[in-house]
Amino acid sequence: PEGMAVARGPLYSRLTRANHQRLRREFPDFIRNHNPFIRRIVRRTREQLEKQIDPETNEPLLTPIAVELLGERAEDAIHLPPYLADAYGLAEEFCAAVGARKQGAGFLRTLLLRRAGSTIYAGRRTAERMLGEWQEDDVAEDEESESEQDTPLEPTEFSRSLTEAERDILRKYVRALETSQDRDPKYAVVVELLRDRGWLARGCIVFSQYRHSIQWLAEQLSAEWPDEPIALYSGPSTSGIMQGGQWTPMDRERLKALVRSGDLRLLLGTDAAAEGLNLQRLSTLINLDLPWNPTRLEQRKGRIQRIGQVHDTVLIYNMRYRGSVEDRVHELLSTRLHDVYTLFGQLPDVLEDAWVMMAQGQIEEPQRIIDAVPRQHPFALRYTEVEKVDWESCAEVLSAAEKRRVLREGW
Repeated sequence: PEGMAVARGPLYSRLTRANHQRLRREFPDFIRNHNPFIRRIVRRTREQLEKQIDPETNEPLLTPIAVELLGERAEDAIHLPPYLADAYGLAEEFCAAVGARKQGAGFLRTLLLRRAGSTIYAGRRTAERMLGEWQEDDVAEDEESESEQDTPLEPTEFSRSLTEAERDILRKYVRALETSQDRDPKYAVVVELLRDRGWLARGCIVFSQYRHSIQWLAEQLSAEWPDEPIALYSGPSTSGIMQGGQWTPMDRERLKALVRSGDLRLLLGTDAAAEGLNLQRLSTLINLDLPWNPTRLEQRKGRIQRIGQVHDTVLIYNMRYRGSVEDRVHELLSTRLHDVYTLFGQLPDVLEDAWVMMAQGQIEEPQRIIDAVPRQHPFALRYTEVEKVDWESCAEVLSAAEKRRVLREGW
């Protein structure tokens, strides 16, 4: 089309050195001001809409819902008792041994650490299955979240490929957990938040990446509050209510209706609950573990920070074990940007590579990945104000088909 310049194939290589230098000099401005996505799409963030005043109503475009983030200080990381610290060290040793021998599948190489960082129960069950009873259906139960994007597992083949030295580390790991019958230290923090800080009365959702973790937590909490219905929201066939130690399967739509009506005030969910749920009746959120895919934290927060939220402020607590992979990456992120929650909401999924590398004892490369993240979003460079639009003066409105055609046009 007229006015469009396109250099195909070898044409770029035929340009003079002066034109090459000119292109390199002007390319940043082109990406910032003439990128077709930036030109065609208007981005409005929640923060912007909450701060911008509607010129017609003199009110914010979106009613502000503040987020109070707890557990972010270094001293807030959950202390590991000696037996659990020993077990976690063995989990790191196992992942390092597997990682040195297997050059791919970073998810598989860090599998034990991911689950050990969630709950003692999830880590122990994974190790026991690796040692000889790990079947496809066991893993499917853990990985049934519809939003789960981790590398598909081939557990039987992976288990059989372990060396005897790696199996010996796993046996030591399991024995370390068997030496104490104490509850997971995360459980004490959950109880404190729910009971002593009043989070149960405000309504709470607890997130974990793993079905085994929320199943374990539901059983513990049901013993603590036998009269309290505790909802588990995960896969279509594994959702329901735990009350007084009794399990009742229940359709997920029914669970959502009970939350909306105020009949359910405690919901435990996998990342299947992180998308498409409106839980405005709940105003507190506990992240039992930190997902290695950073976008999921923002998705989880979005379940309660929604239009219609009954509280002006929602409370969020991020859990991590002191000295764990999650704690070390959290420290790196906190030095990169002070507001770790805003950081998680904007970092690309490539950050998951930083977690894997940190789990394998690498330090410099994760720091490079984090430092490479742009400090300002391209949309923020172009769109900063919401201005009144006289819609009656618009000459034409694009149909959905026309919008698709325009967006598909070349640069």
